[in-house]
Amino acid sequence: MSLLLLGIGSMWAKKPETTGLQEVRNVIFLIGDGMGLNQICTLDSPNNFERAQATGFSKTASYDHKVTDSAASGTAMACGIKTRNRHIGLDKDSLPVPSLLAEMHDRQFATGIVVSCMIDHATPASFYAHQPNRHMSAEIIGDLYRSSLDYFAAGGRKIVSSDSLTDKGFVVCNSLEASANARQGRVAVLLADEALPPASQRGDIMQQAVKDALRFLSNQPQGFGLMVEGSQIDWTCHDNNGDELRAEMADFNEIVGICMDYCDQHPGTLLIVTADHETGATTLIGEDKTPTFASKKHTGVWVPVFAYGTNAGQFAKVQENSSFKEAILRMLAGKKNPGKGKKQ
Repeated sequence: MSLLLLGIGSMWAKKPETTGLQEVRNVIFLIGDGMGLNQICTLDSPNNFERAQATGFSKTASYDHKVTDSAASGTAMACGIKTRNRHIGLDKDSLPVPSLLAEMHDRQFATGIVVSCMIDHATPASFYAHQPNRHMSAEIIGDLYRSSLDYFAAGGRKIVSSDSLTDKGFVVCNSLEASANARQGRVAVLLADEALPPASQRGDIMQQAVKDALRFLSNQPQGFGLMVEGSQIDWTCHDNNGDELRAEMADFNEIVGICMDYCDQHPGTLLIVTADHETGATTLIGEDKTPTFASKKHTGVWVPVFAYGTNAGQFAKVQENSSFKEAILRMLAGKKNPGKGKKQ
């Protein structure tokens, strides 16, 4: 009877989220900056978000504010800790914390970033930099040079030194066509002098950049981690520009579909789609769902989480935005290699 009770006790003590996990080789993290549920609902049905195999919510408050900024929320998702607004890759006491991509690098996974903003902006920086203020561009770019990223595609040609990247082993490309033949090493694709044009003007460059990143990172034997940001969703909501919001969401929806298709073709791939916060207190009015805004600022509402692929069901819950890193690390194939590689 004692043995039976011990056995029952162990079953009760076992956390449901740690049972039945399959090994994950590839992680794709899509972040729609400023994207709440209403922004997604600007899309007509059917859309790729509706293909999700699991849905949940993410709580976005930072350590010191009920309404987060992109730096604190990006750091929460990247580094697994709640921190102060404006902090990049630092905890509340300003101590550096390794990002999910850095931890994956230490386990011999390849890592990459694709964004439509400049590479020093808050969300991408949270995955490789450690600075007390998101506006410390020169220091953040210095962290980029010291990072262990294998691939990035972003705007920011005017603030990044090609020579410094080359010295760190990157092949520097000024177009996706130039990077198309790269198979090994490190690749930096600088897509614009500053940010990329808005979605209504940039064509399919973001979709092609995501495909290029997936092609390159797929050549790495262990697997990979890729973060993609729909950066300018946030900007359209700050500007209260409903037409551009629709265009940015249509652009991001195509990226979601590309990544879901990749999951279908590559078992062992996990896709998470979420946001750092909602912007604009956006609502949709009337039969034509006209975007209407009550604010030009961020709001404190929960944001949706959509998961697809291996272990997608683990994210069908209400979760802190700081919980993603630990959850993903539990799923990864392979072991940590102490002393290998550099911290991002």
